[in-house]
Amino acid sequence: MTYDLVALVDGRPTGDDLLAGLAAAGSELGVRAVSGGAVIQLCDDDDDPLVSIEMPLLIQVPGEVERMLGPSVGQVPTPAWWVEIRASSLDGARELAEKYADTLVGRLGGRVWSPEDTEPAVLANEGTN
Repeated sequence: MTYDLVALVDGRPTGDDLLAGLAAAGSELGVRAVSGGAVIQLCDDDDDPLVSIEMPLLIQVPGEVERMLGPSVGQVPTPAWWVEIRASSLDGARELAEKYADTLVGRLGGRVWSPEDTEPAVLANEGTN
């Protein structure tokens, strides 16, 4: 069973932001692009995907994030960038996904949401937009 997260970030993620999240997850992991580059995967030594990261999507419609994720997400100001992160069921994958999401939100501001959340964590913007 997979574990899904959504990083809802305040600023448009740059290549540097996406790479910082990959580096924070661990330099020993393999990286590959799939689906024509729309998804990046972090892979273990056997080339099994641990975490899949979809390219950021801009959400501009007020209330759209709440409609898609439900009331537990709280109010999300728009525009917001939606980055979907999916961990496989392999050992350590969930922690890697969370580390990636936390790094991205730490750089750009915003919050991380998972289906298990009842109160999403809000992190201060530590980066620049």
